[in-house]
Amino acid sequence: MAEYAAMINRREPKIRNVTGFVDGLKLPVQCGEDPKSQDRYYNGFCGDTVVNNVLAFAPTGKIIYATINCPGSWHDSTAAYGLIGRLLKDDHDYAFCVDSGFPRSGALEDRFVGPISRKRRRQLSDIVADAILERYQIYVSLRQASEWGMRALQGTFSRLRSRLTSDSYKRHQTILAIILLNNFRTEVMGLNQIAAVFNPEYEQYIKLHTYDRIRRYFY
Repeated sequence: MAEYAAMINRREPKIRNVTGFVDGLKLPVQCGEDPKSQDRYYNGFCGDTVVNNVLAFAPTGKIIYATINCPGSWHDSTAAYGLIGRLLKDDHDYAFCVDSGFPRSGALEDRFVGPISRKRRRQLSDIVADAILERYQIYVSLRQASEWGMRALQGTFSRLRSRLTSDSYKRHQTILAIILLNNFRTEVMGLNQIAAVFNPEYEQYIKLHTYDRIRRYFY
């Protein structure tokens, strides 16, 4: 974790404790014969039967934590309960960049970091607002990496673009195999945008803001 934090610190010198990037991934699944199971996997926001997964990407481009094959009715914050438990037990102050779908208050205030809400922005005094907003802008910029990671998964492994089987065990094995293949591909072939951007030898990593779409959306 210290090594990952150092890699990100080289990219953003004002951020010292962020070690990775977390996001949720919903994948469509076939309808099952059991009505109760069908209810668990139906997601009203997506209007479809899905499974929810929470993935954590390191600045090396690899997936370092994954909760997979959760019912589609589960929120990202619920699916991430294992990662949250590990963070709270850790004596260090390491943090992950997340989006607004994850809890960022209470004990997780400095462990899950991401975009600042409009309500929180209005509460800030003029004296500290500029400094705090600058830090949150960096968090938003860093969270772009999770979008690259998801794109690497879905763009490379076309199996994720078609409906997964309703068989829970086979579905679990399929998702797990794709995650492991992603890490293998990153290690052996090096074709990963996250790894390229956070490599200190990457010639364009200082110009990241020119194609940082998430930051342009928020600011």
